[in-house]
Amino acid sequence: MFVGRRMTRNVVTVAKDASVLHVRNLLREKDINQVPVVDGKKLIGVITDGDIRENSASPASTLSIHELNYLLSEMKAGDIMTRNPATVSPETPVEEAARILNEKNIGCLPVVKGDELVGIITTCDMLNVLLEVMGVGTPSSRIELSIPSDMGEICNIAGIVKDLGLSIISMVSTVNKNDPATRFSVLRVNTDDIRELCKALRGAGYKVTTKYEE
Repeated sequence: MFVGRRMTRNVVTVAKDASVLHVRNLLREKDINQVPVVDGKKLIGVITDGDIRENSASPASTLSIHELNYLLSEMKAGDIMTRNPATVSPETPVEEAARILNEKNIGCLPVVKGDELVGIITTCDMLNVLLEVMGVGTPSSRIELSIPSDMGEICNIAGIVKDLGLSIISMVSTVNKNDPATRFSVLRVNTDDIRELCKALRGAGYKVTTKYEE
């Protein structure tokens, strides 16, 4: 899955000479947390609601609301924006975008082709991808498995599921950091009753978990 398939294309933007008051009101109106700053179609920065709070008067200030609004109306987007923000391209895999968001502890990544802004992808988009990959929202049941990191194990599990007349909605597998010889897998299948499947998987030697265990 690539960023270009999950990004928001009709991006709300502001110019660098837009007042910070305008940007703040725009964020509230659109119910968003950040907005790219552009010069024509060229991305030149990003402003977040946190940037605006950091550059506003302290809550302990004696400024009235009118004085604070005047202060924000005189301040320009170009004065407080983050320049040269982290970006991705439409061809970037979504997992790479998620890694960048996590490592940089930011809420969005502008999507660019060259210097031109073509979209934006956010942490909320990443959560939606996770929910989709995990099959959440589809009538199904979830099973956790501990399986050997050997070739063919996933194929064997798929065969057990098929033999019971079931289908795999999703299967996510990661290496067990505490035991690299095993993998931790989450299996979601299209049934409300997983008793027979659990019995078959255990019979094949797999550790099956359906409830949280310490």
